[in-house]
Amino acid sequence: IIEPTEALTVIDVNTGKAELKSNKEETFYKINIEAAHEVARQLKIRNISGIIIVDFINMNQENSDILMEHLKSLAKKDIVNTTIVDITKLGLVEITRKKIGKSLSESLNKA
Repeated sequence: IIEPTEALTVIDVNTGKAELKSNKEETFYKINIEAAHEVARQLKIRNISGIIIVDFINMNQENSDILMEHLKSLAKKDIVNTTIVDITKLGLVEITRKKIGKSLSESLNKA
């Protein structure tokens, strides 16, 4: 779920219709890694910029660290300056992305 607001864009990752197997931690890890790719893709496609908050599914610290490193590697591939700031105590990932033109939602709302 991607919700642009006046101050920032919020992205919520959830399990959706995923089959929850007996090892929930592994399932959550796979969902979050897949979601990280989709977040990076959507930031580019929609030209989302400014402050972006991503609420991934909570995982153990080891998997969260792996996810953060993966996100940072994806951000390096973006031609627009994108910074993975940190993960908050609430488990929210903070991202900033430089503004280059209008976002998709801005373009559609002005039409």
